[in-house]
Amino acid sequence: MNSISQTVPISAPQAVFFDWDGTLADSFKFLYAAHLHVHNRLSMEPFSLEAFEGYFGGPREKLYTEIYGERREEAKTQFESYVLENHLGGFEAMPGTHDLIDILRRKGIPAGVVSNKKANLITAEIRHMGWDDVFSAIVGAGEAKEDKPSPAPLLLAFERGGITAPRTAIWYVGDKDTDILCAKAAGCVAVFIENDTEQAHVKRAFSPELSFKNCREFGDFLLQYPSSVLQQSCDEPSPRAL
Repeated sequence: MNSISQTVPISAPQAVFFDWDGTLADSFKFLYAAHLHVHNRLSMEPFSLEAFEGYFGGPREKLYTEIYGERREEAKTQFESYVLENHLGGFEAMPGTHDLIDILRRKGIPAGVVSNKKANLITAEIRHMGWDDVFSAIVGAGEAKEDKPSPAPLLLAFERGGITAPRTAIWYVGDKDTDILCAKAAGCVAVFIENDTEQAHVKRAFSPELSFKNCREFGDFLLQYPSSVLQQSCDEPSPRAL
């Protein structure tokens, strides 16, 4: 069952935008391997998988600065070279994502991708998966004035996709706190994907309007509602609902 973070009427989506890595695409181990490659080429001590988890999905410039410091530009060059050469064989769809994509097709819901990953990589990966007919707008790292958690890349995606729906009828789906912050700052419905792990601390801290265990559960939810407004009850009432 899906879990709802608060009791509010939620408009059925007139458009749905997604984060990419960790939400639709499982590329965590590949990107970790890419950074290990960079560490090796720069003769730096490798960092642990657990340490990388803290950086994954964050703003690209912040990540390079925190990991590589003054060698960040050199690291970018090495990282991008490795990723360009290997990325199409280095990821797979997150569980349930193929079914979710089919549901978006069948329901005719406009969709897009907003990520802190470079747009050319996302575009190639979407094409590789055969999903390029679904996503009408793609915004990647460095294309807006700021990356997520700023709302700027999401707002740019609305413009590129010709989306004029009310913000409350636009859903943004992601697996990180930065995605929730981005959605809320843009005035959209924040949909949180937990990826089958316990994320109660994130939900308490950032209060997404909707949360699901995985993309399969989210897709099932999209299939279930026929009306223009969803009224769901939450596990615990939020202050806004009291």
